[in-house]
Amino acid sequence: MSTSTLRVPTSFRLPAELLEELKECAKATNRSLNNYVESILMDFMSKNKTMEENVITPDLQAKLDKAREEHKNGETLCFDTAQDAIAWMEAL
Repeated sequence: MSTSTLRVPTSFRLPAELLEELKECAKATNRSLNNYVESILMDFMSKNKTMEENVITPDLQAKLDKAREEHKNGETLCFDTAQDAIAWMEAL
């Protein structure tokens, strides 16, 4: 059973030069203008979500501050693997 995505007609006002460039790129990749622009927007939104996931939260900032303080006090740690370091950070 296949599911289809609801698509809503919309319009945008773009500079003529940008529209022509988009049309050329779509043609060069054998895609419709709509498909090309949709894929650009979806890619951007996906990357934007990834950037949001990489934001330092207050909880993470507190853990980083605690690690810096321990380092200042001479409590330097060495880890054999990245997983060991991650486990230590999660335990803070």
